[in-house]
Amino acid sequence: MDYLIDYRFWLVVGGVLVLLEFFIPGLVVIFLGVGAILTSGMLYIGYIRDPIVALAFFVFSSILMLATIRRFVKKFYPSDVERVESDEDKLLQGKEAKTISEVLPDNFEGRIKYSGTTWPAKSVSGKIPPDKEVIIVGRENINLLVQLKE
Repeated sequence: MDYLIDYRFWLVVGGVLVLLEFFIPGLVVIFLGVGAILTSGMLYIGYIRDPIVALAFFVFSSILMLATIRRFVKKFYPSDVERVESDEDKLLQGKEAKTISEVLPDNFEGRIKYSGTTWPAKSVSGKIPPDKEVIIVGRENINLLVQLKE
């Protein structure tokens, strides 16, 4: 365990972890690397002389940076992945469909064609005859709520 109090060990580990950030993006590995480099610095100047303290300092500093600085840095380096709305009700609202059969306001016996398939539907704006354009305004389980397109 003598290697844990050798500042060169921590410096190499830190450098490797910082370089790994280029291959494993996500702003996690880099903070582990910076924690190792900080540990190396503390060993070099003599503030740390015990291997357990060195390991504890590395863990504490890495977790502290991950919990605080990472959130701040991510604001300046946004992700390449675009977040897409996952609430299916919101995704359906406002979409256009076409009635296949008569759609009534009191039951889900009517059918509409939307997204390449047919769905049970109920009208929120009165009786809607077949072959009419409608707007989806909501959903109840797998049943769609529609209104006549104006």
